[in-house]
Amino acid sequence: MISPPVWNKARVLLANGFSIMTAYRAQIFIWMLSGTLSLVMMLVWIGQAQQAPGGRIGGYSGPDFASYFLSVWLAGQMIVVWVAWELDFEIRQGGLSARLLRPLDPIWLHLAEHFAERLVRIPLMLLMLAAFAWLTHARFSTRALDYLLFTALVLLGFLFRFLWEYCTGLLAFWTDSSTSFSDLNWLLYSALGGLFAPLSFYPQAVQDVARFTPFPYMLGLPAELLSGRSSTGAALWGLLILLAWTVGFGVLRLWMWRVGLRRYGAVGA
Repeated sequence: MISPPVWNKARVLLANGFSIMTAYRAQIFIWMLSGTLSLVMMLVWIGQAQQAPGGRIGGYSGPDFASYFLSVWLAGQMIVVWVAWELDFEIRQGGLSARLLRPLDPIWLHLAEHFAERLVRIPLMLLMLAAFAWLTHARFSTRALDYLLFTALVLLGFLFRFLWEYCTGLLAFWTDSSTSFSDLNWLLYSALGGLFAPLSFYPQAVQDVARFTPFPYMLGLPAELLSGRSSTGAALWGLLILLAWTVGFGVLRLWMWRVGLRRYGAVGA
């Protein structure tokens, strides 16, 4: 049970984050439009399916590709993280010093802002999803359990990605620019996550390696659940893998934070 002091802090942080994000709702909409690579891939694969014999590729028809890539887009929108850029700037420019004066680990401030941003993003996101689903004749699962598992995977996927990017941002304690590593992060996340194509289209060796990484369970598996192409067992396995990676990066984040702070103070920033 959450104690009243903890709940009060969480409520204040979320309220503050929400007020900040509502002031940038137009910018959030632009961010959403800039993250439409999965929608571009949807159009590419739908076109390929229409030209293929029988109108199918790898068991996917045009509407199947629409359902998959729209679900990928939905999952991707829910796990957007920008904390690495903020940490890199704060550490290199000394802005972290002001945050350290507060009796609260800065990670909670960043996390509250990310959660609050979702509250602003969700209505716009659902409107866009409904419009694209109508235009492409996408078909989604009718099982309530699939939507519950989708939500659980997306939530855990967000927490993992947040900690992963937070650790990337903390590299600014030791490097000139930690954001250089973000390009590699995005490549792994996109390629192994299923942003370019369903994982079943990949060579078997790649699939075998990817299953032990967190990436397929952040995008591909939630998308397959919503499109009715995955099972409850696969979702539970994905949750277990994501939980293990999340706990591991949580420990790594704590270690990097403690060691990095000693270096940050040592240079007089």
